[in-house]
Amino acid sequence: MGTRRTTPPNSDVSRVAWVTVQTRNGEQHRYRDTSTGRYISARQVRADIDRMVDAAGRGAARPLTEALRDRRISLAEWQSGMARAVKNVNYAAVASASGGVQNMTAVERGRAGHIIREQYKHLRNFAKEIETGKQPLDGRAIRRADMYMDAARGSYHEQKRAAEAAAHPGQVMMIRSIRHPGDSCRGCISLSGKWFKMGDPEYIPVGRRECRTSCRCSEETGVADESGAVAGLGMDGY
Repeated sequence: MGTRRTTPPNSDVSRVAWVTVQTRNGEQHRYRDTSTGRYISARQVRADIDRMVDAAGRGAARPLTEALRDRRISLAEWQSGMARAVKNVNYAAVASASGGVQNMTAVERGRAGHIIREQYKHLRNFAKEIETGKQPLDGRAIRRADMYMDAARGSYHEQKRAAEAAAHPGQVMMIRSIRHPGDSCRGCISLSGKWFKMGDPEYIPVGRRECRTSCRCSEETGVADESGAVAGLGMDGY
């Protein structure tokens, strides 16, 4: 079944929802823009995540860190503001990968909570290093603050991997990286297009490579048969 693609007017990922469609391979999920009713590709949703992350950096992480540097807010206020931004951007990323907030189960909400709590731990360490002077309040601090927003890209893919594995119980799940034209770190280049068994330590997930949280690569999952041949599940649903 073909899908119609549209470029939405903004990167509001809250408008995205899964719908179930009939294909030659049986039922599959597809993304639909709830504001227009049109199908959109997973690539478009992934691009929306990138725009949301970039906007969170410009609208929260950088202004908060600059305000702290200029002594317009306290360290406690900075940490509180950063924590809200971390929660919002990561929850939105996991929700998008789950097919929208309305489709999140207790499992997805729990996974989002775990991801957010881990980020809070890193944020507390960041604040401690600012307090002790180990982290100077200069451009490096601003870039580090941005990385807390960038980490939502990895959260999106973490949920996608888990969801696709859950949708194919008992099958041998495979995964490969699809390189973004702007990513040129060694990991992104060497992994692009190569299939790995899901969970293979040789496969480095998006967000954990040399380019770290700024990675804009995508991932595709597939299913391997007894001969080892891999049938890709495509980029638009499962």
